[in-house]
Amino acid sequence: MEDKAVYSLKDVSFAYPGDHGREVLSGLRGEFMPGVFYGVLGPNGSGKSTFLELLLGYKRAIKGEIYLKGRPIVHYKKKEIAREVAFVPQQYHINFPFAVRDVVSMGRYPYLRRFSFLSPEDEMMIERVLREMELRSLSERLITELSGGEKQRVMIARAMAQDTPVVLLDEPTSSLDVKHSLRVLSLFREMVDGGEKTVVCVFHNINEAASFCDHLLFLKEGRICAFGPVEEVLNRDTLGEVFEVDAKVYFEKELGCFQVIFKGKGDKS
Repeated sequence: MEDKAVYSLKDVSFAYPGDHGREVLSGLRGEFMPGVFYGVLGPNGSGKSTFLELLLGYKRAIKGEIYLKGRPIVHYKKKEIAREVAFVPQQYHINFPFAVRDVVSMGRYPYLRRFSFLSPEDEMMIERVLREMELRSLSERLITELSGGEKQRVMIARAMAQDTPVVLLDEPTSSLDVKHSLRVLSLFREMVDGGEKTVVCVFHNINEAASFCDHLLFLKEGRICAFGPVEEVLNRDTLGEVFEVDAKVYFEKELGCFQVIFKGKGDKS
């Protein structure tokens, strides 16, 4: 039977060179399917960002294999991956004074032939993304003049303009206010619901993840502690094991999703 998984991980481990072989990620197994919104959660230093970089091909596993659409990711060229996977990093540095529109346009570069120009279809895509991300009024501004939250929205817009089947996001709302956080996550949720786009997103906020994701993957000390549908893996035992805290998980009827309340030392409920 044809393997329809977007990503397949087969006993994947990773260690940094010169770190005495200490594995940052160890024995990762699992499949990521099309048309699913995945959330990645875990304590600081659990390997979440490194995990995304492995999926992107930025880093190479020291053990095991990562398959992208049934093909080992190490066999892909960079431009091939850029046509399949868009990435919004947690940290980024743009020191050149590019206009916002030019930065968003960079999302179309993987599809351009050498010395060719943006097509009318490319321009329409860029205009649509600027509108959706509420960046049209900033489109001629230099990115070096923007606030941290505005820059983050530009980087998200660039990934959206790339229009790939897979999107990897590393805490994409960390610098955004509530309005824009909800806007961004809702847009990616709509993309998943509207087709077979796959989103894998690292979250800091567990309730955000529970609100927008279909499946959750919990990492601790480089190992997968739980991976599955939200309603199956988001529970008191998982949160206790991963974050070493006591929590109450309940279904919020008004929101239509599970939510978490963390218990403090004086909370007797």
